[in-house]
Amino acid sequence: MTDAKCSTRNSIIELYSQLASNPEMNFGWDKGLSNAISHGYHKEWIEVIPESIWQYCAAVGNPFHLGKFNPGDSVLDIGCGAGIDLCVASILVGKAGRVTGVDLTPAMVELARHNAQQAGLDNITVFQGSIDLLPFDDSAFNIVISNGAINLCSHKDNVFQEIFRVLTPGGHLYFADMINIKDDYRSNCRLQDAGSHEESWADCVAGTLKAEALITLMIAAGFTQVKQVSLTHYKTSESTVGATFSAYKI
Repeated sequence: MTDAKCSTRNSIIELYSQLASNPEMNFGWDKGLSNAISHGYHKEWIEVIPESIWQYCAAVGNPFHLGKFNPGDSVLDIGCGAGIDLCVASILVGKAGRVTGVDLTPAMVELARHNAQQAGLDNITVFQGSIDLLPFDDSAFNIVISNGAINLCSHKDNVFQEIFRVLTPGGHLYFADMINIKDDYRSNCRLQDAGSHEESWADCVAGTLKAEALITLMIAAGFTQVKQVSLTHYKTSESTVGATFSAYKI
């Protein structure tokens, strides 16, 4: 790992460790139950999942509006954070289903495990790891979701290749993430000159690509039916906005 990449990862872990221990701190983003409601998270989910868990909701969008989640499905959430979407997925797939999370930040992994237990959801498992090198077998899941995490990774091409690998044929990718909307922004698929942008990487700015670049990476990884579905209200800077995407593995 290069010094720049290591430094960027360390800054991300530091910031999200703070969020895990102090969800009321002002990080400059929308979060909490009001953020979930604004993204259309359903009333029945909010009623089932304890209110204390919703305070961690820094969702960029709502991946559950992008396709069907059926009882018995196996779902992977990459960059699962505190586990709000893990809990929602658990409700949707039921006891016959399986929900797995992976996150880079050890404090978030422990928090997600705690929140799943607090919600009484026993079909959730959470691992610590990087989303560009997933610790799972090929074709292990039929749905992969993510919410505001892919922009944090410098090797997004690897992320989409790994997602494609762990999805079953016929599987779906549904995710929300930040996109760049500034015309003169330099969109790179790999980390370059990160030393001058360390703070912005952790804040979902410097690592954010244009929608077209994300779509190109997904197609290159093997996905079909790739599309940007919507924009959301979420902002992390003047040059970024939340968006939702879906893709299919034949």
